[in-house]
Amino acid sequence: MAPSGEIYQKHAPHSRTEEEAQPSFDIQAKPSGNEPSPPSGGLVLGGGQTIKLMLVPDKPATPPPTPAKKEKPHPQSKMKKFWTNFDPEYVGKVTRVLPERIGDTDLTTKLLGETAHRAVQSYENAKESCIRDVNRIIKECRAANQKYTDTHWDIERDLKITRIRDCLDGLVVDNDDKQYPADAKRVTDIFEDPKFYVDGVSYDDMLQGSAGDCWFLAAISALGSNPEFIERACVIQDQAVGVYGFVFHRDGEWHQCIIDDKLYLRAPAYDESGDIVLGQYGVRRTNQEDQYQELFQRGSQSLYFAQCRHQNETWVSLLEKAYAKAHGDYASIWGGQTGEAIEDLTGGVTTEIYTTNILDSEAFWRDELSRIGRDFVFSCAAARWREWRPYLVANEKIREERRAGIVSQHAYAVLAIYEGHGQRLVKIRNPWGRKEWTGPWSDGSKEWTADWLQRLNHQFGDDGIFWMTYKDMLSKYKYIDRTRIFGSDWHVAQQWMTVQVPWSTMDYQQVHFSIDVPDDTDAVIVLSQLDDRYFKGLQGKYNFTLQFRVQKDGQDDDEYLARSKMTYELVRSVNVEVPLTRGSYTVLVKVEATETRRDDVEKVIRNNIHRRDKITQIGKLYDLAHQKGQLPGSSSSSSSPSSMTPSASTSGTSTPMSGGSQIRDPNPASSQAGESKDDSEEKEKDPHRNPWNASCVVGLRVYSKQADLGLKVVVPSKEEIDESKHVPTLDRDDVAKSALDEAQAAAGKGDDDGDGEGEGGGDGDGDGDGDGDTAEHAGEERSQGKDGEGEVQTQAEAQTEVEGDINEDKNADGDGPTDQAQINGEAKDTDADAETETGPGIEAATTNDRV
Repeated sequence: MAPSGEIYQKHAPHSRTEEEAQPSFDIQAKPSGNEPSPPSGGLVLGGGQTIKLMLVPDKPATPPPTPAKKEKPHPQSKMKKFWTNFDPEYVGKVTRVLPERIGDTDLTTKLLGETAHRAVQSYENAKESCIRDVNRIIKECRAANQKYTDTHWDIERDLKITRIRDCLDGLVVDNDDKQYPADAKRVTDIFEDPKFYVDGVSYDDMLQGSAGDCWFLAAISALGSNPEFIERACVIQDQAVGVYGFVFHRDGEWHQCIIDDKLYLRAPAYDESGDIVLGQYGVRRTNQEDQYQELFQRGSQSLYFAQCRHQNETWVSLLEKAYAKAHGDYASIWGGQTGEAIEDLTGGVTTEIYTTNILDSEAFWRDELSRIGRDFVFSCAAARWREWRPYLVANEKIREERRAGIVSQHAYAVLAIYEGHGQRLVKIRNPWGRKEWTGPWSDGSKEWTADWLQRLNHQFGDDGIFWMTYKDMLSKYKYIDRTRIFGSDWHVAQQWMTVQVPWSTMDYQQVHFSIDVPDDTDAVIVLSQLDDRYFKGLQGKYNFTLQFRVQKDGQDDDEYLARSKMTYELVRSVNVEVPLTRGSYTVLVKVEATETRRDDVEKVIRNNIHRRDKITQIGKLYDLAHQKGQLPGSSSSSSSPSSMTPSASTSGTSTPMSGGSQIRDPNPASSQAGESKDDSEEKEKDPHRNPWNASCVVGLRVYSKQADLGLKVVVPSKEEIDESKHVPTLDRDDVAKSALDEAQAAAGKGDDDGDGEGEGGGDGDGDGDGDGDTAEHAGEERSQGKDGEGEVQTQAEAQTEVEGDINEDKNADGDGPTDQAQINGEAKDTDADAETETGPGIEAATTNDRV
């Protein structure tokens, strides 16, 4: 029973007795009424009982132990950790942007086929397929009594109904204010008497329209000197049905492209031309519609894009349209290099030549320019970049006068050359069809006489065609594109692979190509990347430049046979022409990546997800192209670097009746399936943990006169890399070459038998223990102390240093490990990750550590 009254507290008095020494307090019931007061120090309950309560204080808190002084991480260790996170060995690449569908792989295999073929075999296959498909369309349309409409690329519907302009614009629209065509009609509605060719193909047939594709028109102008080149690309036509078939060369193979006959016009239809003042064009009030049609919607002059000079000729406009469709839209063919367009139309190989780099101009004239139209096709340009110091000559008119009519950042076609009567002359054409050279031998200049006009069959007129001396050509034009054309006696073998491109590009890739030459032959070796013009907007964040070198097996690295030359603009491929004797050769590959401001693939897809048709169209081109770099039956989500061994390499023997290219992926993206939860969570918290993510699909093509030349991809295993004790492979003119030679000489001091081993034992490290210690295994080398002597870090010190580094970073995030075992475990994992070198492409990624 609870006592009545209020509860109050009384502290016990201090006492020195043993009992009273304990702190205590009394809880008493305050008397109410006449109840007797309870005895001091007690609590009165019912029945007069008193309970004494004792207060026992807590034991004094144990002071925290003094934390152990944490060793500050070595700067070199922090730097290594930075590079490990910034430039990882294995990263992923988007190889498929569309949802997977059954049959996609089968379609890719059908397109790619076997490894090797005659140089013309792929063309013959594509031509046959194109003719077959066009004939089926013709049969279908005639049965339905309907003209052909390309439902996959209907420019009229795109312009007038949906107004999305997928046929005009790419995934990324550069300029929202640009002008667009006003109408689209069929060929038979535009031309009075349309003909695909009028008097055959001529180099002066074409006139540039509103597209910035002078590079493409310069290419067909250069090829127009030999009509066979154009006729090979324009495979089949049916003007009545309105269907046309073309073939283009892309990534080492020929592909067909079928279009309808609708073309864009400059002016709208008469019924929609209210904003056009007809009077200023001389249109009378009577029969205005007929006069309007004649002025604005009839003949080549009415076309918005490229047109033929003849008012009833159509091949230029339709070829340009097919080229635009093949790339997805007209915006994709805006700006380019003439040599690449010639490659696309002929299957040739282009070399970029700088006129200032020509060693012997006499030999260039004799051995190369003199073979124009037979083995080579040429084009030229005055400058391919913007004026780097435009303020020196601010007035554009003055600049044009000083260039004597030659337009910078503009492509020209080289048509012919002439040597005789003490002159070396070059015939050149501006694809604009106007604006010519105004220097010596220009139209109306003093050099021309009646004899020379007759001799060169030249007529004056502002038609874009002019002659100039060979010396002036080398002076006024800075670049010449020379495209080699391959005949039926050439064979080609090719292989493709995906390489991981490290931030540091001083070394060649570990994965490489091997060529087996059965007999002496001339060869053209081409290293190329995927033509990203076909999937513009999905190129990703990186631009790539290529380099390779060829060396015969068994010879020293310094004795390489040939090396590709650096190019400024023709970045799609690099090549060398070299005679090969019987034997085996190794082709080492170096790829350099430059990060741009472009969005990554995922972001572009996400931002354009509402444009289903456009994404489907460009996505198919992207997916099919990137399948070249994948192993058959594998994908980027399932491939594992550790599974890649040299057994993945397959050789391709060049045989006349085979076609296509082999799919190879010696360096696939790492699997995400085995990623730990902690790793994935850390990536989510720190999206820049692995900021450098550059992968490039590259292919090697070898053209030769040997039908059984072999080509394969060689993928070193981890064991082979370790056994070879690989050191960087540097070019002769590399700035680090001499330093590397000195380091190797110092490391081999006392090695009389030439096996690279030091005096101490059989491991090459000179300590006699046979364990082959290196700085990579024993930890980083400490910096020099105050006395100038370097102290080598032991394995234990390296372990402690890594532990401290990891612990510091973990604690900084507030989620560090709670016990030393966890710290040691994470440090062990970190070391394992840093030292793993499984699979291809790793040596290039870790070169900076070795050097």
